[in-house]
Amino acid sequence: MRKTLSAALLILALAACAGPAAPPDAFYRIEPGAPAQRLSKPALPGVLEVNRLAADGVVAERALAFARDGVLAHYKYDFWSEPPGMLLQDRLAHYLAEAGLADRVVTPDLRILSDWVLRGKVRRFEQIAGRSEVAVELELSVVGARDGRLVLLRTYEARVPTPSERVEDAARAMEKGATEIFARFLADLARPAK
Repeated sequence: MRKTLSAALLILALAACAGPAAPPDAFYRIEPGAPAQRLSKPALPGVLEVNRLAADGVVAERALAFARDGVLAHYKYDFWSEPPGMLLQDRLAHYLAEAGLADRVVTPDLRILSDWVLRGKVRRFEQIAGRSEVAVELELSVVGARDGRLVLLRTYEARVPTPSERVEDAARAMEKGATEIFARFLADLARPAK
């Protein structure tokens, strides 16, 4: 009887420790739509190389980040398909190529001699918990590859409301924020120099 009781208690204890299964991991992409404007002639003639955007700390991780009361954290089961710096580099290069900003838009892995270099930093890429919005902040610059001349250096910020606190809504809002920033960056570069 004692052995049976001990075995039953052991089984109950193990069952209590098991708990529910962890939710499956979810992965998100950034897919900005086509540019609203297509330039009739390239604002940056030649080849534009788009480097990977730098990112530090929580913003550099694949897990989606959120801020609550000024404290940054990240979700345990919700991830970007790639680290944000790499994800945004790829999408920005594609966006600028479609807009016709340069004759060719490439990334460094092609090892092509470029005329212009785009560098940047992801400063914020997070959900603001409790406020139903996201914050996207990118510092973007373009310099001449041969002479180092600064063409543009600007920090762009977008705050986009979300319909709920769900992670899926936050990911869609961050995509929208990135698209807004890409459009403003393109407009600044397309504007004739004074």
